[in-house]
Amino acid sequence: MKKLFVVLTSIFIAASAYGLTNSTLIDFALTGNADNLQAGEGDTNELVPVAENLYNDNWVVWLNESARLTENRRNSYVTNVDSKGNNGAWEAGKVLGIRVHFPLAAWNSYALVKPVYELEMYGGADGTKYTEGKGVIHNIGEIKSISSWVYGRNYLVSYFVNLQNEFGELKSYPMGNIYFNGWRQVKWENREYLPNVRDRVLVREPLYPRMIPSVKLDSLGFYRTKDTHGGDFITYVKDVTIEYDVVVVDPEGDIDDEGTWQILKTENDRKQAIESARIREQAELIDLEQRRIGDGTATGDQGTAATGDQGATAQEQAQ
Repeated sequence: MKKLFVVLTSIFIAASAYGLTNSTLIDFALTGNADNLQAGEGDTNELVPVAENLYNDNWVVWLNESARLTENRRNSYVTNVDSKGNNGAWEAGKVLGIRVHFPLAAWNSYALVKPVYELEMYGGADGTKYTEGKGVIHNIGEIKSISSWVYGRNYLVSYFVNLQNEFGELKSYPMGNIYFNGWRQVKWENREYLPNVRDRVLVREPLYPRMIPSVKLDSLGFYRTKDTHGGDFITYVKDVTIEYDVVVVDPEGDIDDEGTWQILKTENDRKQAIESARIREQAELIDLEQRRIGDGTATGDQGTAATGDQGATAQEQAQ
């Protein structure tokens, strides 16, 4: 936790004088390669390796309640797909392939694509287990824009990026419709963003013991209205990037607040314990379900039907 506490114990202020920066929130070329996802030294989640959390094939599709019919759930899943690199825009590699089977009936429905386990905001020994393109960004101030490379197949389906902040508050960012063919970088722009400091409302904010401002990827959302054809919807996502004001760290100060009070360490340890317990609980439930399916196959009660539905049932359990 040393690196994280160095950040947490620093006094930080949001200052536009340091300008904007771009960071990759999630890069599916990175998460599509298992070699990039090995557990770090001193990792707190020995039970669930990082690769099992973020590897593209292990992401799941959650359907809204009215759309959660057995056929729709079985035919809604993700897969690791090869990309040629979009005419040199990026190197050839992996992207996230998404299939959603929406209801055929004319009613509104949506799907959420997310990791099988919710990401840990401060996961790992140094708090950076999911940073650098694996779903978490620290030191993030006001967001100016969010961009995402998406491969469309002419579906009139709306695309959203859903983020959680350090307090667990969820916010959805509309990226527009995927009503085009081929790769396109869709973008959400913050119309209330003011680049000039003089135009902003300046107030004094409490510093210590505020938690470090952060965001993590909750899910990718796809919304289909009742006027749009149901059935299969196919798309591919390369990445999500965020343009934002950096929260500038000011390490200078006479008093070592955190060394005196250890409020941030206590709060961080509490959150990490909750996150780890939640991940262990989900892992145990999925493992029990997989064992049950295996036992059913071994006894021959359901024969090949049990074997054929094994992958779908695991996805249904995750949903």
